[in-house]
Order: sequence, then C-alpha cells, then structure tokens
Amino acid sequence: MAYESPSLPIYFKIKRIIKQRISDGSYPLGSKIPSEHELSKEFGVNRLTVRHALNLLAQEGYLKRFRKRGTFISKRVEEFEELELQGFFDDLFYHVGKFKTRKVQISEKKPPQAVADLFQLDRNRDKIKMIKRVRYLGEIPAAFTINYLPPEIGNQISKEELYQMSLLQIFKEKLKIPLGEAFQTIEASIADNEVAQALKISPGAQVLLMQRTFFTSYGKPFDFVQTFYRGDRFRYSVRFRYDDAGNHLLLSR
Repeated sequence: MAYESPSLPIYFKIKRIIKQRISDGSYPLGSKIPSEHELSKEFGVNRLTVRHALNLLAQEGYLKRFRKRGTFISKRVEEFEELELQGFFDDLFYHVGKFKTRKVQISEKKPPQAVADLFQLDRNRDKIKMIKRVRYLGEIPAAFTINYLPPEIGNQISKEELYQMSLLQIFKEKLKIPLGEAFQTIEASIADNEVAQALKISPGAQVLLMQRTFFTSYGKPFDFVQTFYRGDRFRYSVRFRYDDAGNHLLLSR
C-alpha cells in the first residue's frame, strides 16, 4: 500500500484511508467493514495499529464497534468535516486538497498595520497582494480565505493557477519556497456581510476563524492567511497524550 509520507504515523494514515472510503461510498452507511485481521493484512501492519485507527474513528462517530458482530459505518463523512491538523505540513496539504476553488479575486491593497509589521513594509508607501477565494466542499461553499502576500510573491500567482491547484502547491512546486513552519490561531467569530455572502449564510452567523502565518525554512514570513469556515460544517479537534515519562501533556502526532 502506498502511503503519503513517512512523517505521518501509520495509524493516522490508515484512519485517513478508511475515512476516504466512507466519503467516496466504498464503505456505505450501515455496512460492515473488513475485520481487524483483514485490514492488518491489507496494510501490512499489526492488528493493534489497525485497532487504534478504528477506535479513533469510532470516537469521532464514524464507526460503531460491536463485540463478535464487527465494525459498522454509522456516519457519512460529509455530514461534518473534521479539521484534523496534527502539526505536519503533509496533513495541511491533505486538508486543503479536499477543497475546490470556485471564486478568486486578486487585488493590490494598502496592508493592514499588523500585516505591514509582519512583512516589514511601510504602510503609507508599500502595497501587498490580497487573494480572496471561496472554496467548496461538494456543492457547498465551506471556506472563505484571504491571503496577504508580499508583492514579489503575489505577482507570480495567477487566477488560473488558483483554480487548478492549492496555494500551498504553488508555493512549493512553482515558486520553490522552502517551507519551514507555520503559526496558527483559531477562534470563534461571526460572519460580516462579505463573509456571509461568500459562504451563503446569514450575517452574524457563527464561523470558525483560522489565522495562519507561514515562514520559510530560514525564518522569513511569506504568507498571512485568514480562513473563515462555516460553523455548521466544521469542528476542530486536538488529541493530547503524555510523554514517555508520563510527565507532560503533548499534542498527539
């Protein structure tokens, strides 16, 4: 079985593959999935690894597990989109790859003060490239994204490219930007008129606002992005674990 990247835990990859099978109908709602033994043979791993992946899916409500009877599909993936960001760029690529961009606007603007400070620009003289996109899951507008980019990067990006690939792909594959790390904040927010119109929701409706700053491998910021997710379509989950000594609570990887 070909896996996406050696950086992701195997149980997480198996979980993702099974979730994809639920999403595309390979495992229909109410159907019984292969046993732990059969899945362990398919993926070439031990049963405990498969069991861990299945237990996580059961905790999220996608599976129901019955002793002696087996494991059954209990919820479609489309009913609620999970933001499964575990701290890997591979995971972020997977997440953004699930969206389809339908509407793109590119403009040149005076930067907000926080963005000017981030990119070390003179707000009264310099401008930034602003890219606005409405991204769909299926036929539903699910995310409204605003990217703030320095001109030397933004000027190399076209609307046509943004309809064909994600901005992360453009950064990595076309512009050859050495991805270093990203800093992210998440907060509850409400939709203003622009966000509401983009997502086809009522002004004042709850949305999930994710703000992320990307840095190169040598520590230079090159993208600040705000994404507004529909509150009726997304939830964000974080899994914690203790370290090997049992002393500290860590984000699960």
